Amino acid sequence: MTSQSVASERDSLLIDPEVQSLVQRMVDQGVYSIHAKVDSKGISYPLASAVLHDRSEDEIAEFLLKLVKAGVLNSKLLDRVIACPTCNSPSVYSKYNCPRCSSYDIGKASIIEHIRCGYIGSKEKFEKGNRLVCPKCKSVLGDGDYRSIGASFECNTCNTRFEAPKITHKCSSCDEVFSYKEAKYEAIYEYALSEETKRSVARGTVPLSSIATVLKQEGFKVGIKADLLGKSGATHTFDIVAKRGKELIVANFTFEPKEENIIGLFAKKYDIDPTLTLLIALTPPSKEEEAVSKAYGVTILSYGGLSSLGEQIVDLLGNR
Repeated sequence: MTSQSVASERDSLLIDPEVQSLVQRMVDQGVYSIHAKVDSKGISYPLASAVLHDRSEDEIAEFLLKLVKAGVLNSKLLDRVIACPTCNSPSVYSKYNCPRCSSYDIGKASIIEHIRCGYIGSKEKFEKGNRLVCPKCKSVLGDGDYRSIGASFECNTCNTRFEAPKITHKCSSCDEVFSYKEAKYEAIYEYALSEETKRSVARGTVPLSSIATVLKQEGFKVGIKADLLGKSGATHTFDIVAKRGKELIVANFTFEPKEENIIGLFAKKYDIDPTLTLLIALTPPSKEEEAVSKAYGVTILSYGGLSSLGEQIVDLLGNR
């Protein structure tokens, strides 16, 4: 896929209501990454699940992958977990088994050699109280009478000694026992807004579309980058114009709510006389900017908190 086609797909997805809701929730909460949760039920992405609550976790994973391919999100592999092939639970523990008889009654032993008679065995077999006694020749061993060979495993069922055990896995959720060949090896990703998506947010593309969706659900006719004719005969352009009966909402978008933005919006407000005049900002206003906005009758909405920007506007209307 070319960079141009990726950009085209990204732009088309950014006007999808579900994608808007997901990106807007991330921005509203000041969280620019989607993190995984791993529990006995499997791998989930709670932030995405809160938006796509009618989807299964597999469907959500496919949805996030689609956003990665389109350049809306970036993905980073954080880890992989062994998951049960029967119930998909990652609550799995590993078991060591004897490669000869498959018994799990095995132990790891330090192997030593009695130098004089050549007997080799686990150190445990040499131990007699506080002394080391050769099981073959019955000699008591001092420090220079034996040497360490290394370590190996021994089966307490069939007495076989081996270097490496057979490894199986057992699921704590459904008790399924399976081999590494049968196991699922699931990836855990972190998803983050791509730089292009962040730029779309900063330009207002995502928040304005998201606000428009909420207002349309409330019965407003909404225009983005729309013009209104003022009482003076001048035409004023607003980032959002929303009408419902006699109610009129006008809004402009800005990265930072500076005083000149507030005064500029007030001049338009004075000529239009809307029900609500809003300045939507990516960053919260300072106390001075809040004071200026109140003096000019302009309401500043910023990200953060539990309510989305659209919900904040609906609350403002309800409180009038």
